Amino acid sequence: MSRMFQLLGAGILALAVAHSVTGTLEKYDASANSIVVKTAKGDETLSLGSATSIRMGATRMTPADLNGHTGQRVKVRYSEDNGKQVAQTVQFEGGGAKTARAETPAKTPAAKK
Repeated sequence: MSRMFQLLGAGILALAVAHSVTGTLEKYDASANSIVVKTAKGDETLSLGSATSIRMGATRMTPADLNGHTGQRVKVRYSEDNGKQVAQTVQFEGGGAKTARAETPAKTPAAKK
């Protein structure tokens, strides 16, 4: 037990504290591997790591898929690493993607004779 306190005191053992931000996905920057989320407090830039999970409902997505979803609401859980916000999960709000349904005309009741 005292060894753990020594490690904490030496700064060797750090506990990751998870944070979250909710807003609108403004931009995905492939070259920087980061996203910009517009919140009520302003824009937040978060890095995407190799272990970042991106989902829309139960559907897994890749970072390349993000460009097609700018303007949608997201919740991002992230940790801070040396002052850098690194996303752990990016979850699009509202569940799965909307799919187009064919409109079927409403049936009209038969005229009475």
